[in-house]
Amino acid sequence: MGPSLNFESGPLPVYVAKGSRVFVSGLMSVMIPVYLLALGYDGFFVGVALAAILAGNAFSNVLLNLFGKRVGARRLLQAFSLLMLGSGALLALTGDQFPVLVACFLGNVSTTGTEAGPFQSVEAGVLPDMVPEGRAVRTFGRYNMIGYLAAAFGTSTLSVPGYLGEGLPVFRALFLVFGGVGLLLFVVYTRLSWPTKSLAAGSGAGTLSKETRKELTKLSELFSMDAFGGSFVSQYLLSYWFYVVYAVPATGLAAIFFFSSLISAGSTYGAAFIAERLGNLRTMVFTHIPSSVFLILIPVAGSLLGAVTLLFLRQSVSQMDVPTRQALMAEMFKPEERVQAYAVTNVVRSLGTFAGGPVATGLIAVGALSGLLYAGGLSKIGYDVSIYAAYRKRFR
Repeated sequence: MGPSLNFESGPLPVYVAKGSRVFVSGLMSVMIPVYLLALGYDGFFVGVALAAILAGNAFSNVLLNLFGKRVGARRLLQAFSLLMLGSGALLALTGDQFPVLVACFLGNVSTTGTEAGPFQSVEAGVLPDMVPEGRAVRTFGRYNMIGYLAAAFGTSTLSVPGYLGEGLPVFRALFLVFGGVGLLLFVVYTRLSWPTKSLAAGSGAGTLSKETRKELTKLSELFSMDAFGGSFVSQYLLSYWFYVVYAVPATGLAAIFFFSSLISAGSTYGAAFIAERLGNLRTMVFTHIPSSVFLILIPVAGSLLGAVTLLFLRQSVSQMDVPTRQALMAEMFKPEERVQAYAVTNVVRSLGTFAGGPVATGLIAVGALSGLLYAGGLSKIGYDVSIYAAYRKRFR
């Protein structure tokens, strides 16, 4: 038997889990809408599948928050990993409506190309304790850069069914890859020892102090605004938008989102160096607002080249708030509170995203596809202004 993965090995096992998980997330976020259209389903069912995914992500985060202390975060992550395995197998075996929706709900499938499920809640909570003090923002930058690089190569895998004629057997083989990563995660989490300090208090808002709960409530309200806006412009919906508006085939979508994720990877890592000079909050807000402006301009670009250019400009700054937001939370909360704080805010983010799902489905149903991008951009600008006003006197 090989050497066990443990806390002393540092954040490397977490990076491995992150990379493998987001590799298939990047693929699924672009492939599922294309696959459903290839099965003959209409845009409305694509929206219903999106709602099932968002509901599943929210449900998983709620489970982590409610039962993380009682069951243990590691055991829950093992269970979620096995659900990924089952979801991939179910999607590979059948394209019938009900099983597809069940698989989308249970598998913690990502719609963003990165993550929305429970895995990141725990990993983000323990990472600051795996590195020397003062290195949190760089560690989060590296963690998210790995995620976006993995998402880029995962997205590029969509070119496989494109080159092979987009036949259903090829799609279903890729769903088996998704399930296989779930099995890999189960092995990693089984052999990995988490730092006890971060997990000492377990999960669940009830273990937090009154002051911490108050802080967490305010932060969660703000994050729900951001997540609501993000529900309209997930990679899932952006790929659908390009597929319908400009008839971009699977190979073209793979190329667009491959480079999009590469750009995000570079900017995410670069955000850490900017934040060390400018501050986490300022980096979050001052990069996020321009990204929303680029997003709003995509529908009026008038050409595929213009739309893709604006998308790339958006991706060059839109994800800089991810590691800086995680590092800001590491500043706000004590080590023993972090996993709980990330779990609670991820629950609220998931619920905010889920709330946007029916609205997005309605916009698709009436053919207002560009309304998705307008709603997303304006909601996110509102969030940026609000969070800066709330915390500018306490944090840089």
